[in-house]
Amino acid sequence: MPLHACDSPGRDTVFVFYLGTIMIPFVMLIVPLYQLMVLIGWTNRLAALIIPWIFSAYGTFLMRQHFITFPKEIEEAALLDGASRLQILWQILIPASVPALATQATFTFLYAWNSFFWPLVIINVGNEKNHVLTLALNVLRGRASDTPNLILAGAAIAIVPPLIVFILGQRFFVESVASSGVKG
Repeated sequence: MPLHACDSPGRDTVFVFYLGTIMIPFVMLIVPLYQLMVLIGWTNRLAALIIPWIFSAYGTFLMRQHFITFPKEIEEAALLDGASRLQILWQILIPASVPALATQATFTFLYAWNSFFWPLVIINVGNEKNHVLTLALNVLRGRASDTPNLILAGAAIAIVPPLIVFILGQRFFVESVASSGVKG
């Protein structure tokens, strides 16, 4: 039994194919993803706006690159001290991965927040309860075309959450960049 789960045969081939999905434009995935949401029953629900963005090839690549830089000696020492694999994950790997996780969470949030086409497809216009800001701004653009101050106020409101997320996550970005260099 290999010490690391990442030592399994064929892992690089599977990873290259999974990473290759980055080259598929999201527009090509709209119809199959919409059919999946209809099958699950998530049309007109906020879960359909959140869950598809959580798992991405970019996120997998980012986290893989972080975890392969983690020294194997630390894991081996924890195993010798009697720690289980789950304890190693929760008590050593996850706390050490907070900068990478924060970076991934921020990128995922910004990508989902700025999305216009997917909410337009998955959330019906008449569904006021689950209306998202990008769609509301589009409706406002049509209804308040003669009052640009309302449109600009809506755009300013749309900028505030990503700005707050970036300000809160900036410390983790700097920490992530600082820890990615060669230490001597």
